[in-house]
Amino acid sequence: MRAETNVKTRAKGHKAGYNTRNCSYIGMRGAQLGDSSLWRPASSLTATGERRLDAGPLVNRLSFLRFSLQPIVDSSEADTSERRPNSIVHEYFAQRESSYRRLDAERKRGWENPRGDDYFKRQQHKADSANDKKAAGLYKMMRKIGDEMQGSTCCLSPQHNSEGKMNILDICMAPGGYTASALKYNPSATACGITLPLDQGGHKVLLQSSSSTILFFDVTMLAKEYGVEEIPLSHPDPTSFRDDRPFLGQTFQLIFCDGQVLRTHTRPDYRERQEARRLTVSQLILALQRIRDGGTIVMLLHKIEAWRTLELLYRFSGFSAVRVFKPAKAHAKRSSFYLVASNVQPQSDAAKAAVKVWKQSWWGATFGGEKGTGSPESAVDEDHVRFVLEQFSSMFTELAMPIWKIQGDALSSWRP
Repeated sequence: MRAETNVKTRAKGHKAGYNTRNCSYIGMRGAQLGDSSLWRPASSLTATGERRLDAGPLVNRLSFLRFSLQPIVDSSEADTSERRPNSIVHEYFAQRESSYRRLDAERKRGWENPRGDDYFKRQQHKADSANDKKAAGLYKMMRKIGDEMQGSTCCLSPQHNSEGKMNILDICMAPGGYTASALKYNPSATACGITLPLDQGGHKVLLQSSSSTILFFDVTMLAKEYGVEEIPLSHPDPTSFRDDRPFLGQTFQLIFCDGQVLRTHTRPDYRERQEARRLTVSQLILALQRIRDGGTIVMLLHKIEAWRTLELLYRFSGFSAVRVFKPAKAHAKRSSFYLVASNVQPQSDAAKAAVKVWKQSWWGATFGGEKGTGSPESAVDEDHVRFVLEQFSSMFTELAMPIWKIQGDALSSWRP
């Protein structure tokens, strides 16, 4: 089974879904991607051309204003501030969804098996000690995932845009398999990439394309891109930050955000606890500040029912059409999946508010705390967690159930 689901509206008299015949997202009133009447989940244009928030099925004026004040971090962080929100979400779906209860039971069975720990340690060792043969295998697997993603979502297909050409940006590109897949379906497209240099522990880029431009640096260090004009003098390494803004002035129809914190990445110890959060919001800020109006963002995420992941999907639903995708075989036992956000509206109020929050989060994770080297995210208001569940749970369940099923099936038959 391949997991790919859409958020569907429940407005009376209108249907939303995915048109598998021509690979277009169908929103309210039957508008298709590229149509001038395209559905915008949380905003629309007034008669004077100004953007305003609508009281739509996902985000109304009050919920958006309340939500825009809440921070967001990567779901992999497990500090104390995350435990209670995660517990609330867990209890909510454990009481309501049998597929989630089944997955939870399979996970617990795996945690109680010491051979499971040994298995994942071996997997980590393989990833950390990758040679050219293993790198080629990873590149091939990524291309297969890209083909499967295309078959399920058509997100790599040429998309109509006013500039008449398909531009691709791959953030954390190496080894480049997803860009290779996108170029396969868009042979006339140009591709740009950013990836960690080899001498800092990054992977080798295997993409062979004369139409690609690749920059090698740590994407979490783009201080000016993330709204910081002056580095605090108290920081132990102020010269490590960059004031350039890569690909400024360019917009992209398709952006991949596939970054994960690498154990092979050489970095100061003070960055360790907040690095996952810094990497997540760095990709999000850069993507929203380079995406073309109506473009598509594909982002690797983990554990769809984790509070911060759920919150991120809810936030994206305010300025894009949200789908998720999980390969049927590759990493089926893991919680990883892909957000596929199409028809992104980067100039909407919801998108601008999201970027503002992410910039604040990057600052806190980078310069916060007594030592000025990063602080944990502040505790989440439990009422806010319940509010988001009230607004988004039915839509979220449609997205999550196929993801839960694939991982649950894989774990149930797994014998480490």
